[in-house]
Amino acid sequence: MLPKYKLVYEDIKSKINNNTYKTNEKIPDGSSLAEHYKCSKLTVTKALDLLVQQGMLIRRQGSGTYVKENLSSKTTVELNQISSYSKKFGKEHLKSTVIDFSIITPTKDIAEKLNITDEYIYRILRLRSVDNEPQILEETYMPIYVIPGLKEKHLEGSIYDYINNELNLKIQSAHISIEGDKANANDQRYLNLTESDFIMEIEKICYLENGKIFEYSITHHRYEFFKFNTVLVNNI
Repeated sequence: MLPKYKLVYEDIKSKINNNTYKTNEKIPDGSSLAEHYKCSKLTVTKALDLLVQQGMLIRRQGSGTYVKENLSSKTTVELNQISSYSKKFGKEHLKSTVIDFSIITPTKDIAEKLNITDEYIYRILRLRSVDNEPQILEETYMPIYVIPGLKEKHLEGSIYDYINNELNLKIQSAHISIEGDKANANDQRYLNLTESDFIMEIEKICYLENGKIFEYSITHHRYEFFKFNTVLVNNI
């Protein structure tokens, strides 16, 4: 169960991403939000502080707290958190089309990425469309023994919700690398690209709190919808 401030944070963030709170719009004050979420003003402040740190909100002295930037039109990669696309865009804006869902024996390379030997794994290929615009082609591999019981219905929504809420497993961290590349045959087919178009590729390895790797994925993003976002904190 997430702390209350994280639940408030996730809900407000979702409203920013799905354009409920629009760019430069003033959000409700702390007292109103505390009443809405049935929590203390301190809890609301903690949630808003996190959103300010991430560059999604800005405080204007004597005026209030405003949405700094609307991220709903781009896929935003954030280094300081892991979340599902459903939360980023809002379920009403995101459509997930399952192209392939199969059980396979991993290649040597994929087995090394997942830190397994010859255990069976899921292979998942999904097309993500935002407001009916194909933006993301996602190829995912997961060990069955780590994430048991996965069904196609989970793929049409959020796999992370299934992991968190039904398997009661906690997602801890992800190691990612990002690079540009030319669109391959699948990109051209599903993302409506040509062979001269570029994509942004994210390679990701995700870990559970118990240290097990539960996901290896390669995600291709149409470059015009891709945005990289992070927050640097001075620890000196």
